[in-house]
Amino acid sequence: MKILTFEETHSSAHALLLTLRYDIQAIIKGGFASGYNGEAPRGYAFVLNLLRNYTDSINEYIISKSIFERISNSSLTMKDLDYINSINPVRPARWYESVYLYKERERSVFSEFPLTIPMALLDPRLIELALDFDKNPDSAIMGAYRKLESIVKARTDLNNESGVKLFAKAFQGDDSILYWENLDSGESKGRASLFTSVYMAYRNKRAHQEPRHDLGDDIREFMLINQLFVLESGTIVRQ
Repeated sequence: MKILTFEETHSSAHALLLTLRYDIQAIIKGGFASGYNGEAPRGYAFVLNLLRNYTDSINEYIISKSIFERISNSSLTMKDLDYINSINPVRPARWYESVYLYKERERSVFSEFPLTIPMALLDPRLIELALDFDKNPDSAIMGAYRKLESIVKARTDLNNESGVKLFAKAFQGDDSILYWENLDSGESKGRASLFTSVYMAYRNKRAHQEPRHDLGDDIREFMLINQLFVLESGTIVRQ
């Protein structure tokens, strides 16, 4: 990332030149600033905090007013780019000052991104529940728990068991009904214990209390159940 700076009397204006994969270059126009208190410096600090998570190559370059105006007017020329690529960066680097002037915690920076379920990672049997997740997360999560129990019951004929007892009999022990082929005993034991642990840590509390309405926690729990579905799909019935 190249920070393109036009220096004014009491402040500086900035644009960003990003080099992406395959050497594609993109300009983010001016609107960023530094040298005073305000929304433009805050926005500049926010973007720097965000992009420094993705690149270690960040340098600042001083450009003329005419080049900065051409950037703002979407009329930057190849000659301008050649010039920018030929000049030396500002040393010592000073863009850190803007970053720490309005320091954002990493979690706060990424909290600007929407909370969504990564559909590509879902077990196909959870897709239908995930499509209605935004409307009622608690219903989708409880539906996932119930569906998992129904699947395990159907495969094991343990129709009189439920919850922790069901999964203990289905997955745990050397003579468990369901097992993972070609795994050592320690890994198999660890996978089996995930089922009972998740139910004890999350499902039982959710079943007996009012939902908390924290979308981030709900998505994480749903993805945790998804992992149980993935693990279950990899088991075979012991003959």
